Amino acid sequence: MAKHNVQGKYFPLYKYLLQQEEKHVVLTFEEIEEIIHAKLPKSAYKYQAWWGNTKSGTYVQAAAWIEAGFRVDTIQYGRCIEFVKVSKEILTKKKNRIIREALISKTIPTKDTPYRESESLRNIMEKLNSAQQFFEENRYRHFSDESLLSQFEVLCECRRIFGKVDQAINYMAIQLMQQYLIEKHLLKLVHSQIKKQDEFTFIFEEQAPNGEEVAAILNTTPETLSSEFNPSQRSIFFQDCRLLSKTKATRRYYFVTDEYVYNIIEKKYKQFLESIQLILLPKVIDDKYSLHAW
Repeated sequence: MAKHNVQGKYFPLYKYLLQQEEKHVVLTFEEIEEIIHAKLPKSAYKYQAWWGNTKSGTYVQAAAWIEAGFRVDTIQYGRCIEFVKVSKEILTKKKNRIIREALISKTIPTKDTPYRESESLRNIMEKLNSAQQFFEENRYRHFSDESLLSQFEVLCECRRIFGKVDQAINYMAIQLMQQYLIEKHLLKLVHSQIKKQDEFTFIFEEQAPNGEEVAAILNTTPETLSSEFNPSQRSIFFQDCRLLSKTKATRRYYFVTDEYVYNIIEKKYKQFLESIQLILLPKVIDDKYSLHAW
């Protein structure tokens, strides 16, 4: 084991972080207390200084994450801590930051929107029609019994037909989210208000005709068959919740497209939603998968 200067009750936290391969690790206060087999002091629930990235003075607990190659990046007092893996050079120079995300990011182009929307829909329909034709023509084949070469050719043909399917899913999920918000709050065309946070995250803010502020995040992360988030997924979820909580909106929505993700949040992370309504697309259209937080 690598040489370290960690002693006392925070050694188990050092050992836990040292074993993590993810760059972002989010732990709730309860999870940290389970790891160290002790309650955190009251100051950990109140003061930024306790979570500072320095080993000077009496803050010996910081050695647990610093020696493991992490720094505390985001604090939600009494809820969770986000640790970020960085080099020791950065650890000694950077100061602790508290919830520093901004909603402004890449904006989806809005020029010629009607044309682009119709073109996107046409491309998606063509892909679906091609897929239907392919499987109808090959409905009597048993791909699992065929040679490796034949299986490879089938996969190549499927890739040719579907192309970048994630883009199509993102586009259609945005359309469904818009449909829900337009009907729910009598909004106008909202495409111009959609901002792209990353490949699978889209943010929306708009004012309803009655003056009510509406904010939503759409997460289209590919489906997971797990019953729990990995550290990276948890970090993304907590970040999305913080982004929504920082808005001035009185109506906040978190849209997901995977039923497993919906069930994980509903069963294990519902308390972090606060005033955010969790919604599963496309099943919310049938009004069956909408978790009200207020």
